[in-house]
Amino acid sequence: MALVSAELDQRSGTARPGRLNIAYAMLAVLAVINLMNFMDRVLFSVMLEAIKVDLALSDSQMGIVSGVAFAVLYGAFGLVMGRLADTRNRVKLISGALAFWSTASALCGYAAGFGHMFAARAMVGVGVAGCAPCGQSIIADYFPPERRALALSVFAGVGTLGTFIGLVVGGHLAQAYGWRTAFLLFAIPGLIVAPLVFLLGREPKRGAFDKVVSSQVPWSRAIRHLLGMRTARSLLIGTPMVLVTVGVANWIPAFLQRAHGASAAEVGTYGGASLGVGLVIGTLAGGIVVNALRKRNRLWEFWWPALATVVSVPLLAAFYLAGSASAAYTILFFAFLVAGTSLGPSLACIMVVADASLRGTMVALAVLASSLVAYGLAPALVGLVSDALIAQGFGEANGESLRYALMSALVFPLVGAFFFHRAASSAAADAVD
Repeated sequence: MALVSAELDQRSGTARPGRLNIAYAMLAVLAVINLMNFMDRVLFSVMLEAIKVDLALSDSQMGIVSGVAFAVLYGAFGLVMGRLADTRNRVKLISGALAFWSTASALCGYAAGFGHMFAARAMVGVGVAGCAPCGQSIIADYFPPERRALALSVFAGVGTLGTFIGLVVGGHLAQAYGWRTAFLLFAIPGLIVAPLVFLLGREPKRGAFDKVVSSQVPWSRAIRHLLGMRTARSLLIGTPMVLVTVGVANWIPAFLQRAHGASAAEVGTYGGASLGVGLVIGTLAGGIVVNALRKRNRLWEFWWPALATVVSVPLLAAFYLAGSASAAYTILFFAFLVAGTSLGPSLACIMVVADASLRGTMVALAVLASSLVAYGLAPALVGLVSDALIAQGFGEANGESLRYALMSALVFPLVGAFFFHRAASSAAADAVD
């Protein structure tokens, strides 16, 4: 894992080859960190039913623990980490964040009730908040704009592979050894990798590919500057709305268990393969497709997330309404394959409006918005709507209440698609690269 630095050609802004291509080596390292990010985040979802029964919690409480507990501090500390990513060594920051959230994930295994689990999930949110601002900012300084969508798609795609690992491996571990042991085992890789990244990682030169790099400005002024751009505002509304599809996926294992009678191991194997593999393939494919389309018109970075999101919504509705487990797993694969193609390009859009001195802050604002809406409000609302439907006579054990609660959340990504299309109309005026 030794990372050897490479020089930058000051005329072209490209990396000169050395013993290792530092850009691709660091991309691989960051992708692995993001993989562990998704592993630890999704693990909770495959064990949601077991935790609910063991700790005697309601759907509303599980919605709060799976969503709000994680999301509030994830968003709040995302702003702090974004500012630090603009002014401090990002490699050191992301390695420390990895160690922190891995420790917090292990603590989830010791939870004795709602309060304990809420606190542990909140700590996971604090740690994970450092991954996106630092990782995406580092990638933007290693890759020029024409390669950035693909690089960010690799970062996101390998990260979403963690969804597959979390669901499949986590489901089998929970079935064989219990949910507490699964949390402890999943924490080990991060605690091993974190010190290696801290010691061996290399920080890139800031703004290597930017036409103009502004000097550091006060935090409040930086935020006002970003929010003053129409494109940035549209993206900060559209991004969390589109990501609701991923945020409410925490409920999909529970839905499959209730609606189709699947065990945790079955959900991990078949649901994990369908959702996880579809998401990974879609994320990587989206970067490749948009990289090609961008050569014709760079606005495809904005248009594609809108298009993919609109197409994915009816597929998700069909998944919730599927009459058999086999049909559900098949539709789930295609739904997340299509939805996944939007992830890399949507990350690249965020970089369009922020230069190197503001990039971490812009990502942090997107993290804050996404945490509050996609990972906080939406999962909690699903739980609240499910409980309300149960009170009205809809079935809980057969997944009827959860089915319609999940379908009600499909309005969010459609709103997100509208705002990505809206962002495209002002992107040319606000772009910095």
